[in-house]
Amino acid sequence: MKAAALPTTRTVPIAFPLTHGFALSRTAAIAIFIVAIMAIAFGLRAANLSTYGFSEDEINKVRAIEQYEHGRLSANAEHPMLMKIAMWTSVELTRGKNVAIETAIRLPNALVGAATTAALYAVCDLLFGTPVAMMAALLWAVDVNAIAINRIGKEDTFALFFFLLAVWSYERAKREGANDPIGAQRWYARSGVSFGLMLASKYFPHYLGVYALFNEITDRRPGENRPHKLRYYGAMAAAFLVANIAVLSPATWRYIVDYVQGGTVSHHGYPFAGQLYANTSLFSFDGVPATFYLRMLATKVPVVVLGALVPGLIETIRRRRERGFAFLSLWLGLFLAGYSLAAVKFLRYALPLFAAVDVLAAIGIVAGVQWLLRKSWLSPMTRVTVAAAALTVSIFGPILAQQAATPFYSLSRNAIGERLAPSGTTFPEETYDYGVREAVEAIAAVAEPGAVIVSDAPAVVAYYVEHSARPDLHARSLSAEGLAPSSDPSFVIVQSEHLTFENRALVDRLQRVSAPWRDFRAGDAVATQVFRIPRS
Repeated sequence: MKAAALPTTRTVPIAFPLTHGFALSRTAAIAIFIVAIMAIAFGLRAANLSTYGFSEDEINKVRAIEQYEHGRLSANAEHPMLMKIAMWTSVELTRGKNVAIETAIRLPNALVGAATTAALYAVCDLLFGTPVAMMAALLWAVDVNAIAINRIGKEDTFALFFFLLAVWSYERAKREGANDPIGAQRWYARSGVSFGLMLASKYFPHYLGVYALFNEITDRRPGENRPHKLRYYGAMAAAFLVANIAVLSPATWRYIVDYVQGGTVSHHGYPFAGQLYANTSLFSFDGVPATFYLRMLATKVPVVVLGALVPGLIETIRRRRERGFAFLSLWLGLFLAGYSLAAVKFLRYALPLFAAVDVLAAIGIVAGVQWLLRKSWLSPMTRVTVAAAALTVSIFGPILAQQAATPFYSLSRNAIGERLAPSGTTFPEETYDYGVREAVEAIAAVAEPGAVIVSDAPAVVAYYVEHSARPDLHARSLSAEGLAPSSDPSFVIVQSEHLTFENRALVDRLQRVSAPWRDFRAGDAVATQVFRIPRS
């Protein structure tokens, strides 16, 4: 039996009539709300971006931009160009303006992460109604986990933004196409452009696949109300190529093939919850456990938001045949299941999960407040008071979690996480190479001429050595090359996030036989240890 097509109308309509004049004032009020929330979101994401130095992934972007300046566009070719072009633009615009290079590189991500607030509002307004949209936008703006990912120079922020923009454009097209299929094609084309820019941000086609599957399941007989394939996919391909022109270069494809075959991997292993797991294949029985993302959500999402997920799930199950709730179920379910089954896992991959959790929590909060306001066994004043208190807790809980984590947002844990393990031990990736810049500065102040700095962030070390007053210092990879020869004075930088199968015995021996020369902390977590090894 074929499933009935789901309704495409807004599922939470405005419950009162509007005059033309009031509609204008309501539109203005919503516009002011969105601008204000985006400003808050940007302020939280952009503040003190240079508090910590670059990570290995970010250094790859910096080096790619240096190559772009000389016309070589195939650098860092395992990732598309769009975000790096934005970073390049930011670096050029801030050059000579006393802006730290770390800030310039990360600023585009902070800006796009803030813009995602408006994109999420737009999607939720179409699929769930204005109250849910406003709450989801607010939760996203102060989401401590989203802020953490939006503050690093990685492609996931751009990919999620254009995914939401594509979904919004497609949903606009579905609504307009109910009465004007031809006029709707311009919105379908815009959706294609957004999907193209999404792929030009990160090679994650499964984002497109999830939404395509959703439409296949929920809209079996679209009739004329569907995108013209040539125009839709043509717009997608054109946007992808314009924003990622390097994909046409043979050098890019040679690099990608080498990357996929593991030719660029110099060490192996991913630390999680005190153990080391394989990370060299997509699916592996000895890969990172399938509970990784569930534990992440349980220990890092603010408790208030976790509580709101319960009524949100109930509402989603109750209204599962409505288009918006069907989309949310697939979005959350497929992303969570797919990511959990893969052997390779990273915290930044969870960005779309955090967005889906914020939407689900917003549904729960709105449903809970509406339920309280309907309870006839409470007096009107009591209903309003209790509903206002619940709404206040729901808003200020995430805000307090964000404030407590600043500026090391990625190390945030909720009350559950704090009771399970010390900061930075369950997910060592949270430290994102914090302390390496400071370690290089400290070493440069005391090192003998020609000293060697050994670490598993050698590109970061090399970059900060180049920009120090000690160009005589040398960077060396701990996993790939081991310790420096005994005839050379050296410093060894040890980081839990860079524990590998190649270096773990050496690191264990080093930590057992000697005390660190210096420790560098991110909040209450030891992010970096430095061991000094004198000339033998």
